[in-house]
Amino acid sequence: MASIKFTIKRNANKDGKHSIVLVLIKNRRNTSMATNYACDFDAWSFESNTLKTNKKGQELKRITEINNFISKTNLKIEDFIREKRRLNVDFTIKDIANEIKADDITKAPALDYYKFHQEITDEFLNSNKIGTAKIYKETLSSLKKFYTKTELKFQDLNFEFLEKYDSFLRSNNGSDSGISIKMRTIRAVFNNAIKREIISSNTYPFKHYKISALKKEAKREYLTDEELQKLIAKDFSSNKKHQFAKDMYLFSFYCRGMNFIDLLKLNNSNLYDERQSYIRTKTGVHLDFKLRDHSLEILKVYNQKSMNSYLFPLLLDENMTIKKIKNRSHKLLGQINPALKEMMAILKISKHITFYTARHTFATFLKFENIPIDAISEMLGHTDIRTTQAYLNKLPNKKLDKIIDDVFENSKYF
Repeated sequence: MASIKFTIKRNANKDGKHSIVLVLIKNRRNTSMATNYACDFDAWSFESNTLKTNKKGQELKRITEINNFISKTNLKIEDFIREKRRLNVDFTIKDIANEIKADDITKAPALDYYKFHQEITDEFLNSNKIGTAKIYKETLSSLKKFYTKTELKFQDLNFEFLEKYDSFLRSNNGSDSGISIKMRTIRAVFNNAIKREIISSNTYPFKHYKISALKKEAKREYLTDEELQKLIAKDFSSNKKHQFAKDMYLFSFYCRGMNFIDLLKLNNSNLYDERQSYIRTKTGVHLDFKLRDHSLEILKVYNQKSMNSYLFPLLLDENMTIKKIKNRSHKLLGQINPALKEMMAILKISKHITFYTARHTFATFLKFENIPIDAISEMLGHTDIRTTQAYLNKLPNKKLDKIIDDVFENSKYF
């Protein structure tokens, strides 16, 4: 026995609408298929399994379109089942689903990609994910420079489109890493649209366009033990910019590679019994650890200058929004990173060291001490150990170096 029924999901989507789905049942097994249509809960008739036709004008036109779609699908499945029975051929739910997909009758309406991309960007802004929102905004702006029409349908953003967009970016001096960021952003928008049942998975263009081909192993700079000791030992007190950069770098290193924005936001409530407790801005992970003497010394110097509840005198207004704090962070890093570059030249260290590499230095230090990866992941505030694995794979491995050294030393050829 097989049966089909159109219905709506009980839970509303973000727009307050209820997605219309097709439920297929055979031999007490069932599955549902998204139709990319949605309606108000009260607009659906559970008796007829169609939309109520009590509207006028454009609304009635839309209702008629959806009901015609439902009728067409019902007829198609009935014909399929009737034919299988006539031939005495068994079939599965999957066979019915494939029959529906064959004519792509669940294909999404020609939705505007630009509009949905902007909606996602706004959602990130509203949730104070400023950095992510910035990437989405820049990607959308880039797309509009390439495709200058006012609308871009999801169906038009296909493999060929991506290939041409890739060429456009390269002709404008785009790097593999920059192109990868934009393509991953577009892919995330598509995945979001599919997850929300706004478009069909058949529209997905990344089955053939492979972002992995753009990935380049980024070099993660870090300071070795010897180089770190050079930095610690060098007196930069005669230059305020250099001393500030040194103190911020070392405080991050001593505090498990703390991100600069988290350093800025530290206040009196984050400090107790010489311990530091805070929520990492990027991942929302709670970190709590003992402050070492070196970090306490740095904190003591700067906390004396603070005129409010912040531990460092870097944010003057306690009511700043996340966006303003991130802008302040960007401005201060614009002072710290050039100072670190000058300091590396003074120390004769030929590396591109920025504030963020304090995190790399901390992770490398742990890796060289053979600390278990799950412990490193927890200390770095990662939410997924796979992130830590990818992170550490790009950092040097002394074990492998030792193996090679031993091989060469014991070889008669060297």
